[in-house]
Amino acid sequence: DPAARAAQIQAEVTKLAKQVNGQAQIPPSLLQEVVQLVEWPTAVLGRFEPEFLRLPPAVIETVMITHQRYFPVRDGRDPEKLLPYFITISNGDPRQADRIAAGNSRVVRARLADARFFYEEDRRIPLAQRVERLQAVTFAEGLGSMRDKVERIRHISRLIAAALNLDPQEQALVDRTAYLCKADLVTQMVYEFPELQGIMGAEYARHDGEPEAVAEGIEQHYWPLGAGEALPTSLTGRVVGWADRLDTLVGMFHLGQIPTGSSDRFALRRAANSLVLIAWDAGWRLDVNQLLRQVVQEYAAGDEKTLKALQEFLAQRLQTLLQEEKRIDYDLVRAVVGDPESVQTEDPQKAELTLRALSNLPLTLLRAEYLQHLRATEELGDLYPTLNRCARLAAQGDVDYAVLNPAAAVDPSLFQEGAERELYEACQRVYRLGVEPALQGDFTPLVEGLQAAAPAVDRFFEAVLVMDPDPRLRTNRLNLLGILRNQSRLLGDMGAVVMTGE
Repeated sequence: DPAARAAQIQAEVTKLAKQVNGQAQIPPSLLQEVVQLVEWPTAVLGRFEPEFLRLPPAVIETVMITHQRYFPVRDGRDPEKLLPYFITISNGDPRQADRIAAGNSRVVRARLADARFFYEEDRRIPLAQRVERLQAVTFAEGLGSMRDKVERIRHISRLIAAALNLDPQEQALVDRTAYLCKADLVTQMVYEFPELQGIMGAEYARHDGEPEAVAEGIEQHYWPLGAGEALPTSLTGRVVGWADRLDTLVGMFHLGQIPTGSSDRFALRRAANSLVLIAWDAGWRLDVNQLLRQVVQEYAAGDEKTLKALQEFLAQRLQTLLQEEKRIDYDLVRAVVGDPESVQTEDPQKAELTLRALSNLPLTLLRAEYLQHLRATEELGDLYPTLNRCARLAAQGDVDYAVLNPAAAVDPSLFQEGAERELYEACQRVYRLGVEPALQGDFTPLVEGLQAAAPAVDRFFEAVLVMDPDPRLRTNRLNLLGILRNQSRLLGDMGAVVMTGE
């Protein structure tokens, strides 16, 4: 019974740790692995020399957890500190616990001695002096060395920094982080323990006297390491992490290494997910379309095929995260993101919704969440009939989706009914009071304006023949409906919303 073994292991490990005034560190993944390694578990306490505690805690934990499947023990009074003990789970005779502990202690002592040697040797050479050695490390066939990648990361970081309007001091910290971010790959410690990439770079950067922001950025640019893992919190980690992933995505897509089905050998889906999650977390309202175009222009000679494939791919990941991470209904996600495949068409109008979604990722999240809120409060059901009818008729007109000001597309001198002017004035109020707040993420004024316009729309359809034989009148009336449709699209495409019973 795996559950019984897990409970027994957890209880015994916790009890043993308390015997040395400690607190057992029990990572769920390690517990599950150990549960499958033993049939008759017995917890055994081992120890090592306190002098090894001078190693960075991450090194000791990696030796114990990843390489030996041991549970580290932290100080019960100060959980930030490790104690010179570990707990291993034996499948042998409990009466031989002392011999088992001694044998395991010899093993961990040897591993920690190796780590100490690597640590001391690595610190003899400053991290900055290792950068050129990355020339001997291949990033990927067709994409050069890791040294080449570092320069590309630096360049992309500058593009991101410019888009974010970072000040000169912040730009300098970002550039230094980008320059050093891969240098620890050629250290002995990371060669022996690859799981420590970034972590050791940060440790050595601090030893070299680099600014703390640089050290944090070196470690955090790899975050998140997997689903549910921590996101970078430092500006340097976020910018360089974005640049690193963008470089990988553009390079791989240009080489045709696009994920298909379950095949994703370069973890490109995870890279794209990280871009979206970091942008959401940081509140970055930068235009991904523009940034992608700049990077593709630099490294893929402006290859339009690569650009469109990347836009489609990122939009697909955006859809998935909105549904799976944020629990937004599928039709509301479609209303906000549109059809990712539309970017492959030659008609920018068809791709407008998807490109808008990529132009401001935090705003896209806010739009989706607000639509979900409107559905929960049943306000969406009240808005839907009016706006959907406008959108369907407006599709027969030719007003561009970007036009939000009624005065730019409608000629009031052509009005023949009072209902036309009433709807025009309602659209003007929405434009005047709701558009700018909506572009900043406050959708309440927009929705209130659309709700107030609903009676005017009803009277418009009762009093006006939209499809008038006169092409001038017909176009003017379709444009009027198109303006209201465009204003509502700041929230989402009502034509994609599925109401109960449809």
